Amino acid sequence: MLSAVLAIALGSSLAACGSADTSDSSSGTGIEITVGSQGTTESEILASLYGQVLADRGYTVDYNEGIGSRESFIPALQAGTIDIVPDTAGELLYGVDPAAFARSTEDIEEALPDALEPLDLHALRFAPAQNADAFVVSAEYSRGNQVTSIGDLAYLGDSITIGAGAGFESRRYGRAGLLSSYRVSGFTFKEIDDSADATTVSELLTGAVQVAVIPSTAPSISRNNLVVLSDPNNLITAQNIVPVVNGHANTADVQRLINPVSIALTTAELRQLNERASSSTYPAVDRIAREWLVKNDFLG
Repeated sequence: MLSAVLAIALGSSLAACGSADTSDSSSGTGIEITVGSQGTTESEILASLYGQVLADRGYTVDYNEGIGSRESFIPALQAGTIDIVPDTAGELLYGVDPAAFARSTEDIEEALPDALEPLDLHALRFAPAQNADAFVVSAEYSRGNQVTSIGDLAYLGDSITIGAGAGFESRRYGRAGLLSSYRVSGFTFKEIDDSADATTVSELLTGAVQVAVIPSTAPSISRNNLVVLSDPNNLITAQNIVPVVNGHANTADVQRLINPVSIALTTAELRQLNERASSSTYPAVDRIAREWLVKNDFLG
């Protein structure tokens, strides 16, 4: 029943999300909202997207940049130091409920409200955009070996090297997960210490590794025309972008303004926003966010 309700709500939002409702440009007049970000460029972009939409409707918006990890921002939400913060759905669920087992977007969307309820916090609409680890290959390797999904690697296992960060083999999507979900085995693992993904992508493009694990919103994916392998069996836990709010911000008006922004944001678009922020010209985060909002008819 809950899944059906969510589906109906999502359909209604999608039907109305071509642009934000601008019928009341002063709906938030006199109301203060503090938007937090977790200290990454991507989190700052997301905070600016949500904050600018609210400010455009009369809210007084402050930003608390670098609020830090979940261990810091959950108490801050509860204390009212911040009112909204963007997070990733899967990590949020497992952070507040370590016993959770949901992996797909739909299952996480169903489980998250109950997990947040004891904290008196709420999740707004999930974005299609996900910042999850992703298995990627070069375009040439994808074409030459007919590899478009993780399952396709089962036919190539003993001929491939997978490059990823430390701890890969013990993760859910590591060696045991690849075997149980997709029958992928026999590959060589190469540990790469690479916080910015540059070395990992270089190893991929030169053929030192055939498959790499990097964030799905990494700018290097579009810059190098990499192919993100699909994951139909949900080996990797879904990490949809989701705004988390406290009771002060959990109002019908805030939802009316923020939910359409989330619904319009795809992984490819978030990757492009990250790419702009990391370009040689280094545009300001608020400018990047505003241009996207204007382009998508959320701001005049």
